[in-house]
Amino acid sequence: MKKSPIVIVIILFLVSGIALSQQESGKLRIGTFDSRCIALAYGRSADFMREIDSMKSTLAVAKKDSNKEKIEELEQLGPTKQVLLHQQVFSNGSVINILEKVKDKFPAIAKENNLKMILSKWEIMFVDESIDLIDITDQLVSLFNPDEQTKKIIENIKSMEPVPIEQISINPMD
Repeated sequence: MKKSPIVIVIILFLVSGIALSQQESGKLRIGTFDSRCIALAYGRSADFMREIDSMKSTLAVAKKDSNKEKIEELEQLGPTKQVLLHQQVFSNGSVINILEKVKDKFPAIAKENNLKMILSKWEIMFVDESIDLIDITDQLVSLFNPDEQTKKIIENIKSMEPVPIEQISINPMD
């Protein structure tokens, strides 16, 4: 028996509709990342080094110009950045200031991994069986072009628990 093209189209339409409804009824996929790894990758990146060099250059100019206000600002900013980076790398401090630099890449990563949301794994207090957590740490780390040494350190960090943030000193000299 020969089927007409209309019947074939209807069958294909029904099959694709069933497949689509099954896909939609699946678990909600949420991308997670280890914020410590992101912070380390950024802290050892060329972008971060340029940022620090720029601060040092600006400080040198401020000192040459005797711009006391700018000198005070930069002399406080450097240690503040160091404390923040310590909280981010060794504990679970927020890395939103770092991720802002690559946020334009998130839609593509979300699409590639079929994700509805991306968040730090340290911010998840509860997950039920309707959620699939997908670790995208390595994809996010790669946005900062880590060298091999940085990748090795990141692998070590992944196997350690974060230091409680209360134990991270706010004194940059510690």
